[in-house]
Amino acid sequence: MRIARLINLIMLLLRTEKISAPALAARFEVSVRTIYRDVETLSMAGIPIYASRGRNGGIGLMANYKVDKKLLTADDIRNLRLALNGVHTLIANPKMTATMQKLNALYAADHADDHLLIDYANWPGTQELKQLAEQIDQTIEQHVYLEFKYSDRNGNQTSRRVEPYRLVYKSERWYLQAYSVERADFRMFRLSRIHELGITNKSFEPRAVPTLEFNFNERLRPEMTAVTVQVNNIARGPFVERFGNQVIESQTAATFNATVELPLSENAYLFVLSMGQHIKIISEGPFYQGFQQYLKQVMAQYCTQLDTNIE
Repeated sequence: MRIARLINLIMLLLRTEKISAPALAARFEVSVRTIYRDVETLSMAGIPIYASRGRNGGIGLMANYKVDKKLLTADDIRNLRLALNGVHTLIANPKMTATMQKLNALYAADHADDHLLIDYANWPGTQELKQLAEQIDQTIEQHVYLEFKYSDRNGNQTSRRVEPYRLVYKSERWYLQAYSVERADFRMFRLSRIHELGITNKSFEPRAVPTLEFNFNERLRPEMTAVTVQVNNIARGPFVERFGNQVIESQTAATFNATVELPLSENAYLFVLSMGQHIKIISEGPFYQGFQQYLKQVMAQYCTQLDTNIE
């Protein structure tokens, strides 16, 4: 595999000052012409490799590039490329793009197929949030204040001035970890709730950033309750992706019953509604009652006469 040869060639040159092209050709069991093609590929990938002719000539790496490195196999490079490509899909910056170009130049030389492909949603809103994340990413490196309007989870709008420090992508949502001037403390801001973003030209002195703990969802998590549902097999995919197969208690050829923990919140009601007629709550309790009340409120917006006996 060419990718393996290219990586091994780099690792060999890191340990050796210079090697002749014929010696490399014999070592890798290829032609001298192939070795020079490999040198050209590595050079295009940004590796400071050179080839000199003459009696004392040979192929080597620039001295300032030779640092102590652990050996990376072809699979290591492929996995790094795959992981970075997933991040690059979400947000791109010049440094990341340059790294991707180097890895792609090495990987493309092998003409191998990826065994794992990652494709994120391409909705208009997703693209807007990606652009917003890229804007904020630049300000993080520049250490300049951001100003924006923010709508919290209860719909309340405030004006914020913050020191941006870290972008977080969790559960398909973007967040900004920043120091809020108004609150005099670090806060997590959901990007989809940020609007009227303004980038100031006033810089700040970076402060120590606390260790990020994903507890902001737990802190706001409402009361949980057990709910037993009957689900049509047509909705098995989204249901299992959220709760796993272990919650399934019994099943037939057409349906299955499961008991899950759900919060008494609008988000949970919306999840049930998203599965339409393919799910039915079959246990009485707080969630069933809350869901009924929520349905009445929604229907009241569209129906002049509402049947209060919702089954």
